[in-house]
Amino acid sequence: MAQPNLGESPRRSAREVRDLIYVESAKHAQRAAASAAICVIAAEGIALAGKTVLRSGQPKVAFARAAELLLGRAPIASGIHPTAIVAPLAQVAPKTGIGPYAVIGEDAHVGAGTQIGAHSVIGAGCWIGENCRIHARVTLYAGVRLGNRVEVHSGAVIGADGFGYAFGEGKHWKFPTGRDRGDWR
Repeated sequence: MAQPNLGESPRRSAREVRDLIYVESAKHAQRAAASAAICVIAAEGIALAGKTVLRSGQPKVAFARAAELLLGRAPIASGIHPTAIVAPLAQVAPKTGIGPYAVIGEDAHVGAGTQIGAHSVIGAGCWIGENCRIHARVTLYAGVRLGNRVEVHSGAVIGADGFGYAFGEGKHWKFPTGRDRGDWR
C-alpha cells in the first residue's frame, strides 16, 4: 500500500488525490477546495464542497495526531548494536534498542521499549524510564534520572554544569545541578 501524502496545510499544494491537509481558518478554504486532497481536517463552519471533511476544534493538532498514526515514527535503534558498549552492571530491559557506538555506564538502568541512538553516552548510575527516545549523540552525565516517555534530541547534554558558580566568602562555589527529570511528556 502506498504511503499517504500529508500536506502541511493548504498553503502547500496537495499533489495527489490521497493527500490529507488541514484548514484552520476560512481564509484558506478556497485554496483547500481547489487542492487535489480528497480529505481535509477543518474547523467547524468551513465549507469545502467535494471533499471528505473531518471536523475538529483544533485542526492542526488533529492533523499532527493523524500524521503520527499514519506515518509512525522512525526507529532510533532496535536491538543492541555490536559496537555498543554496555557496562557489566548496567540493567537493560527487554525490547530496548541501543545504537552503534553508544555507551551505557555502570549501574545505569534503561527501561523497556527505550531507544538510545548512535554515539550517545549514558553515565554511571543514570536511570532512564520506559519508552524513551534518546536520539544520536546525547550525553547524560552520571546520576541523571529520566522518567517514562521522555524524548531527548541530538546533541543534548543533561546533568552538566548549568548554573555556574556563586561567589561568597572570597571564593567561587560551584552551584549544584538538580538531576531528576521526572516524567516529561
